[in-house]
Amino acid sequence: MGSKKPANPVKDKRMVLNIQEYLKEKNIRDYVLFVLGIGTGYRAGDLVKLQVRDVRNAIDEGYFLIMESKKEKTKNIRKKNKKPRKAPIVPNLERVLKSYIRDKKDYEYMFPSRQKSVTPYIGVERVTVILKEAGRYFGLKHITAHSMRKTYAYTIYEESGFDIIRVKEMLGHSSIEETKAYLGLNEEQYQEYSMFLNDLIG
Repeated sequence: MGSKKPANPVKDKRMVLNIQEYLKEKNIRDYVLFVLGIGTGYRAGDLVKLQVRDVRNAIDEGYFLIMESKKEKTKNIRKKNKKPRKAPIVPNLERVLKSYIRDKKDYEYMFPSRQKSVTPYIGVERVTVILKEAGRYFGLKHITAHSMRKTYAYTIYEESGFDIIRVKEMLGHSSIEETKAYLGLNEEQYQEYSMFLNDLIG
């Protein structure tokens, strides 16, 4: 058996919009989860647990402030460095969220499960199934629940003029090497440099 392939970001902006339209037609819940994921960079495991009151409070503040569960559980991060990560709510995301929660009760989960499950909210595995189906429809490979966070990261990397430090800070990573590996930059650079060598061969 081969090793499991890491999730890919959706790098093409038109494709990101295509996926949004696809999800919106299928299920508004999945569309809202996707735009929240690519708009804040939080992991799917943290987003699915949100209640409507959490989102209303975040909109009032203008940002989300979430203690990411992965960071909380990681033993090699010092306690003083285990801080909630702040993510501003951009205007288009605010518009989508306000529309979605307009008629919902504070105690409701943002992304309820429609199947009998251990939790009242959708599971990360189900999110992966939904996004894989969307990816398959558009011919994209290795699209999972984690692709939302990776799409957020890659967009910041590109729009910041390839500022790896900015991405590291916004993701809350502990090192630049971690961020490079996360974005798959080393692999991309190897491919790019290999093509330069191609020009040397007559």
